[in-house]
Amino acid sequence: MKITLEGARSLGTQLLAAQGVPDDIAADVAEHLVESDRCGYTSHGLSILPTYRNSLQRGHLQAAARAECISDRGGLLVFDGHSGFGQHVGKTVMQAGIDRVRQTGHCILTLRRSHHLGRMGHYGEMAAAAGFVLLSFTNVINRPPMVAPYGGKVARLTTNPLCFAGPMPNGRPPLVVDIATSAVAFNKTRVAAEKGEPLPEGCIIDADGLPTTDASVMFADPPGALLPFGGHKGYALGVVAELLAGVLSGGGTIQPVNPPDGMAVNNMFAVLIDPALEFGMEWKSAEVEGFLDYLHDTPPSPGFDRVQYPGEFEAQHRERNATHLEIAPAIWTSLARLAEALAVPMPAQA
Repeated sequence: MKITLEGARSLGTQLLAAQGVPDDIAADVAEHLVESDRCGYTSHGLSILPTYRNSLQRGHLQAAARAECISDRGGLLVFDGHSGFGQHVGKTVMQAGIDRVRQTGHCILTLRRSHHLGRMGHYGEMAAAAGFVLLSFTNVINRPPMVAPYGGKVARLTTNPLCFAGPMPNGRPPLVVDIATSAVAFNKTRVAAEKGEPLPEGCIIDADGLPTTDASVMFADPPGALLPFGGHKGYALGVVAELLAGVLSGGGTIQPVNPPDGMAVNNMFAVLIDPALEFGMEWKSAEVEGFLDYLHDTPPSPGFDRVQYPGEFEAQHRERNATHLEIAPAIWTSLARLAEALAVPMPAQA
């Protein structure tokens, strides 16, 4: 199914507005979701809207909630998301950090109690577009764990994403590293299960702790678990993200003293830096350019056409989807069902 970007944004906005979401918040969420689809991350795109409806109906997601700055110490900004839409809350918080970096050259941001923040690379792209470098760590609480620690049989962590981003010289796409500390994002298992597609080996285990490629085990009773990427290394980074985001934000960790009730809450710890600090950009730009050329000049392995740096994948998909989105039939059916329930017209297919 193919629709225009304008039609996709309008659909997302209308589906949210029909559930009592204020227009500006609905527009921010829809824009974020459509951009995720454009970049090739359908797991964080429009397909997630039925899940958000469930969150709204259960009272875990507050349709009109907005970010509140609860502490401003110059180079440190502390926010509470009040269980609002993460795509709007995250945009507000990141923009506040960007504005502060313009004044001070650097900023530490913390955010607690946000609903699902969405694709973290979106915020990295915001920072890079402003000319700044972002390092962020996010944890997930208020839902059952889904990632087994290294050497463990059952889940104790969640996907705890890391995002690192910054501008690249001479019009190149920004560097964007947006990775879950699990071998695969949970929403990707949802999409794979819906499509009946297998996951790569080494991503998940079943309820008995045995490796499998069947994504449906994540939705069984009892469920399986995601594995950390890179074995003990990804596990260690997941622990770091849990502590930085959960403790320094004041939002809490996934330990059982904070019992889950099923709907994800995100906490974030982030650092924003102006790379022009200390000395000028001329040498830095030349050094980055030389390093990127060095990477691009790497002879490709069999099966690859060239070596890329992180961020080029997203830029290529965004260019490929410059005017339209391809919506998988299963996702289209799910959105159509939601639209019918909310009396929202589906856009015409292009």
